[in-house]
Amino acid sequence: MARALKFVIQLSAVGTMYFFLVHFSLELGSVYPGATAIWPPAGFALVAVLLGGYRVVLAIFAAAYVATAVSFGPSYAAAATAAGNAFEAFAGGLLVNWWAGGRNAFAAPTGIAKFVLIAIFAAAIGASVGLSVNLGLGASGRIEQIDWEKFASMWFPWWLGDLAAVLMITPALVLWATDRPRSFDLRPLLESTAIFATAGAFGAFAFSPWTTASMPSAAPLAILAVLPPIWAALRCGPRETATAALILLGFAAWRTILAGGPLAPNVREESSTLLLIFMISIATPSLILAADAAQRRRTERILRDTRKELGQAREQFAQSQKMEAVGQLTGGVAHDFNNLLTVIVGNLDIAQRHLGSSTEAPAERLRRAINNALRGAERATTITKHLLAFSRKQPLDPKPLNINKLVHGLSDFLRRSLGETITLDIIGADGLWQAEADQVQLEAAMLNLAVNARDAMAAGGKLTIATKNSFLDEKYCQQHDELAPGPYVQISVSDTGAGMSKDILERVFEPFFTTKKAGQGTGLGLSQVYGFVSQSSGRIEIDSEPGKGTTVTIYLPALPGNAREEQTAEREIADADAAPTILLVEDDHDVRA
Repeated sequence: MARALKFVIQLSAVGTMYFFLVHFSLELGSVYPGATAIWPPAGFALVAVLLGGYRVVLAIFAAAYVATAVSFGPSYAAAATAAGNAFEAFAGGLLVNWWAGGRNAFAAPTGIAKFVLIAIFAAAIGASVGLSVNLGLGASGRIEQIDWEKFASMWFPWWLGDLAAVLMITPALVLWATDRPRSFDLRPLLESTAIFATAGAFGAFAFSPWTTASMPSAAPLAILAVLPPIWAALRCGPRETATAALILLGFAAWRTILAGGPLAPNVREESSTLLLIFMISIATPSLILAADAAQRRRTERILRDTRKELGQAREQFAQSQKMEAVGQLTGGVAHDFNNLLTVIVGNLDIAQRHLGSSTEAPAERLRRAINNALRGAERATTITKHLLAFSRKQPLDPKPLNINKLVHGLSDFLRRSLGETITLDIIGADGLWQAEADQVQLEAAMLNLAVNARDAMAAGGKLTIATKNSFLDEKYCQQHDELAPGPYVQISVSDTGAGMSKDILERVFEPFFTTKKAGQGTGLGLSQVYGFVSQSSGRIEIDSEPGKGTTVTIYLPALPGNAREEQTAEREIADADAAPTILLVEDDHDVRA
């Protein structure tokens, strides 16, 4: 019902506007014969078809028939004239949509050139039908009695009037309907206003009858009218250019109606010729120039955006290569260092067992020294594990995880770690997919992020952990080669802390890089998180601005289908009498010893 009502309103609006335009043009032409040099209804009819579709042709036919019948009485001639006007609009709209790009025909020079050819053809239809009806031609056989020279002399001004209207009115109306300003920008608005005012001033001066009276050879002044359209073409676009040309045409037509100005000499054919020169030398070339300039500006903008994206891609690639190189170096060092710690810790354990329960003073001092050495070695072992995690060489045990359950399970521990001045808010998405990751490493990563957020909120604040389902498409994954398109579980950790600058964000994942004071951090927390997420085939991103807090987003691959948590299998207890078999594989002699 609503669709039908909208259709009726559209047809009524088009028919009403077309009727008043035809009626006004006919009445004006009966009073001022010079007003028939241009036939505006032809341009409006083509606009209606391009914007409203072929269904408005019926409204154009009905309105043209009623307007003609009101002025000259209902007759076969009125119906034939209305049919010619409707068919002219239909044929023009059909060809523009099929060949010239439809309502986007004025966006490129080739489209405008095709539109000009179509306008020439469509105007010929209207002129031929209208003149045939006026001369009483039809199926009566009088075609053999036609004076073709007289027919051509009458047909040419009619055709030229329709052509001028289509080429001058249609582009301006279509462009204003399809290329409306999307935002208010004062500077372009002022420049467009200046162009239109200049076009009006030049039109009033170049086509004024007073100028003609004071300067008998005033026709050369019309060359001044080319300046505003060229200004609009180079600075604005096709819309402003077509509007400026239409303003100039309006002044020229107004002065012609008053029997003055350069477009109203004594002979009608000369007036039509001057109008054609005006149209070709000002309106159409300026519109083509505007389309070419706008196309060039679009190309340059796309090129700038492409260069910017290429620069960002190069920066990301360089950062990735740097992190990869640091990871390889760190992994090699950490592996060798881990072997040395294994030797140290193993021998310290052996020495501690040999001391036994001796209570002698020397043994007690030696035991304390060994314990201190063990504590230092354990701290070094922790750092080594962090380095191995960053270098993605730490063994992982990925299993299906319910991230919501894991986060809620950590909530009490996180609240104790954050302190009383920081509020913890957990937002778990309903129907969250299962993710595949190492539970121990993910818990450690969440704790690292929470501790970093706590340190950034010295005066208190709020920490929010949110989960949701995300689908990463090919366009996003093309920018990040480590990702594959598909479903991911997104974990966002947001704080209201001090935030980070761009320089810090570029180095935040580097090992041993920290903004904390000496002795308050190793600079390996985010490095470990980065390594764990990368090794899990995911991605981590950080969004932060000074004074606006920080948001860390982790993407972990989701399991296909409705995967369930892996149930812990009951392990069979080995028989106490059975001797276990241990296989040791180690290439370092000191570790094996």
